[in-house]
Amino acid sequence: MIKDNKFLAVGIAGSPRRKGNSSALLRAYLEGTSVEGFETEYIYLNGLSYKGCQACDQCVKGKACQVKDDLNSVFPILQRAQIWAMASPIYYDGVSGQLKTFFDRLRFTTYDPCKLKGPRRAILLVTYADKKREDYLKTASSLAKFLTWNNRGDFGNIRVEAGPNMDSINAWKKHPELIEKLKKTGIQQAKEIKELSQ
Repeated sequence: MIKDNKFLAVGIAGSPRRKGNSSALLRAYLEGTSVEGFETEYIYLNGLSYKGCQACDQCVKGKACQVKDDLNSVFPILQRAQIWAMASPIYYDGVSGQLKTFFDRLRFTTYDPCKLKGPRRAILLVTYADKKREDYLKTASSLAKFLTWNNRGDFGNIRVEAGPNMDSINAWKKHPELIEKLKKTGIQQAKEIKELSQ
């Protein structure tokens, strides 16, 4: 349950594994934002029941998303949060179905009166078992660009980070340098938001 803190960072976990590698990276990032006084909210998509976009176009007409499911309680958190952090393993050269379906449901935030307002920051984290691959970074970057459609660039420079060589459930424990990097990134983006809010 979110409190009445001025600053909020929301983490969207797209892995079916509650304690998988991408989730561990996501928590490290959120820990960094909390160092700067941000309240954090962690949302585990696989624990929710929700549909994809139904292409009803009601949001184009200025209405909120008309699909009624578990994402309805998530949307107000997203609209309030100044930082969005999303994480997913790479499956079949793309992000998980859970995260992609979630992204598709964000279409309504592109239109008034639900269009996002104010400065924000975002990061998209992906993990995979293979060695470092630029095509996986491009896959994540392509999806991250969608966020710039929401409010014409108020997300600023969207970060994309990858965790390669994650070939077992707890492989993140072998990469303390990546965990530390993400904590620092969380601190950095939180500071940016605080400076923009002054």
